[in-house]
Amino acid sequence: MRAEDKRGGAPPGEPLAGAPRSVRSEGSAPPHGAATAIKALYREVAACTRCPTICGYRKFPWEAVGRPDTGLVLVGEAPGIASIRNARHWTGRAGMVLRGEIRRLGLDLEDLFFLTNAVKCWPEAPGAREANRAPRASEIANCARFLETELRLLDPKIVVAVGAVAARAVLGRQVSFPRDHARSFRQGGRTVIVLLHPSNANRFMGWAAYRASLLRIFRRLARHRPAPLPEVEVAAALIARNGRYLITRRRGGQHLPGYWEFPGGKRRPGESLEACLRRELREELAIEVEVGEEVLAVAHPYPERRVRLHFFRCRLASSRVRPQEGQRYRWVRPGELATLPFPPADATLIRALAASG
Repeated sequence: MRAEDKRGGAPPGEPLAGAPRSVRSEGSAPPHGAATAIKALYREVAACTRCPTICGYRKFPWEAVGRPDTGLVLVGEAPGIASIRNARHWTGRAGMVLRGEIRRLGLDLEDLFFLTNAVKCWPEAPGAREANRAPRASEIANCARFLETELRLLDPKIVVAVGAVAARAVLGRQVSFPRDHARSFRQGGRTVIVLLHPSNANRFMGWAAYRASLLRIFRRLARHRPAPLPEVEVAAALIARNGRYLITRRRGGQHLPGYWEFPGGKRRPGESLEACLRRELREELAIEVEVGEEVLAVAHPYPERRVRLHFFRCRLASSRVRPQEGQRYRWVRPGELATLPFPPADATLIRALAASG
């Protein structure tokens, strides 16, 4: 579809052209069947190895996409290595500029947007160890159908495209930065706002002006935020033996099947976190533990819920682990944790354990 001429867009700082008074009604879902279809699409994305220029095909899981029910989509250029390590969009140095401004409103990116990229895999810089590079034209072309399908299924009212690559992927045409920064276009019945990428902000605009423009846009969009996601509290155990930690693998049919995790489970109403942990470990692994100090609490938004995860150091009081539901378990060294698939909410803890050795 052809985009509107640049001159027809709203200038920076002006009301969004064609922006709706309400993005979606509170608590509404995306179009019927969209969530299921997008999950299926992400399985296809996960299996894609079409680009010979990509090394390792490292990409975000479905659980990192934020909210599919807000009518707002944030499109980046491609994952950066810091964000890939964190299993969370926009958590590298540049991305934290965006997060810093939206957090001033008491929100985070996942509270307001469905998060995606023009290129789904991390483009590794040649000859450099875990460095980023700009996506290539062939990579953008190969991923175009994924982005087109996401937008068709979600049918957002507003798309925010960050960087020239993302803007071109969404609009199908070039934009000019910094002139077009914060400008909105009408395309296919929706508003597209294009933003200068934060990695180029200081060179073209200066940090103060750039941050102020982000805050203005986020504030306008946040007026129509949907109802908060339901929150689930989970307690998890850090059980060490001979320098190794006990982990278990989620079974099929569960949330995030096949992922490894620190054992634990959801807190019941009126139950303390410590009692929850003792109960869950007794029911799942037939072990008794002494619950020690809480070492970390992390809140992480998934597409359907927000999980508040509490990690406790525990001492194993029984000698043998006996899984009661047929789940696999392992004892692994801290350095091995990062090589295994874990839920995104565990990323902060895994980095801390690996750094401590």
